[in-house]
Amino acid sequence: MNNKFSLIKSVGCSLTGHRFRTSHVVNDRIQEMCCANCGKEVTTNIFGQTVPLSDSYHQINRALNDVARKRRRAGVQLYS
Repeated sequence: MNNKFSLIKSVGCSLTGHRFRTSHVVNDRIQEMCCANCGKEVTTNIFGQTVPLSDSYHQINRALNDVARKRRRAGVQLYS
């Protein structure tokens, strides 16, 4: 039954489009988003394109988040 329900939601998203909401802000340029309707997860890459959130992108985003957090803690500004 749950599989049938998710299929209906994904068909709805294919017709009307996804409603992505930010689920995790990695840094000032990269964020992870999740569709509020079907649960599809995507992220923005370094070029600003929206791509599906795979394991490799998930690991990259975590590493970038750690670097950004350390820079904020140290008070380092990248862009003046």
